[in-house]
Amino acid sequence: MKRRWQMAFLTFALVASALWIPASLTARAAEGGTSGPSVQPGYSASADAGSTSMHASAGSGVAPNPLHGPGNLTGSEESSGSNGAANAPNAPAQERVVRVLIIGSSVARGWKDPKGGGYLHRTFSALSTLTPITYDVIDKAEPGKGVLSIRNTYVKWLETYQPQIVCIAWGGLDDLYQHTPFRVYDEQVRWQIQEALDHRAMVMLVTTPVSKASYTTYRVAQQALMESEIQVADSFHNPNVYVFNVFDQMKAYLQAHHESIQPLMHDSWHPNARGHALAAELLVKDILGKFPVTAPVFKAEPSSSADRARQESAS
Repeated sequence: MKRRWQMAFLTFALVASALWIPASLTARAAEGGTSGPSVQPGYSASADAGSTSMHASAGSGVAPNPLHGPGNLTGSEESSGSNGAANAPNAPAQERVVRVLIIGSSVARGWKDPKGGGYLHRTFSALSTLTPITYDVIDKAEPGKGVLSIRNTYVKWLETYQPQIVCIAWGGLDDLYQHTPFRVYDEQVRWQIQEALDHRAMVMLVTTPVSKASYTTYRVAQQALMESEIQVADSFHNPNVYVFNVFDQMKAYLQAHHESIQPLMHDSWHPNARGHALAAELLVKDILGKFPVTAPVFKAEPSSSADRARQESAS
């Protein structure tokens, strides 16, 4: 029975992956509507480094979380996921709920994709459909904020929500606009990864979808920033840390298909619904290829270098 289920799931995943093409995603995005308020309340779009930064009050114009019904809270008061037996690590796969904590800024939050919820929500919704796991998203991304903004709240979120996965998805533009030094940016990303691991959460480091700014004002700086944070994640050499480079994959896709960023952008810093849909499509394929989506379980490591050395010598 188990073998038949596995074969059926593999067949379904392969077919779904083959059919999950940009045309279908962008078509659904178009059907879902790409229109919305041109300017969010309290928000001033930045077309270049000299314009006003992206500051807004949390919740003003932010896309809803499609994984939660109206009765579920996603704020700091309580976790949106249930605490029942289905969340236990040894629960049957078909009954498991895996809680994901997202940190980032406006693109991670899903701005300019009011019905799709943004590329991350699209991704975890798709994974919940394609796998026997339900990915329950707690979105703490906040428009206009950079890596330093969660110093006083991040550990509390980890303790309160107890996520099995932390999705780190900074866009970089807010930090570049705020002139956050690369060294400080990298230190914060390193700290965020380490805290997640210390709380026994797997880490998904996801680079941001491209925007007009990725090709113009911040063409060199944003590329360097994304590459730098990837190096930080890779330096952990930890089986619980995964890197998904949407930034370079999206650039490569546009180049290979001789497409411009124009049809995929809402403004200089944000993708529209079609842009979010393409980013989600690329991310889903990457995750299905290298992340244990059907059994995302934290892998315990030796508690110290001495323990690790003893383990290696014993083997």
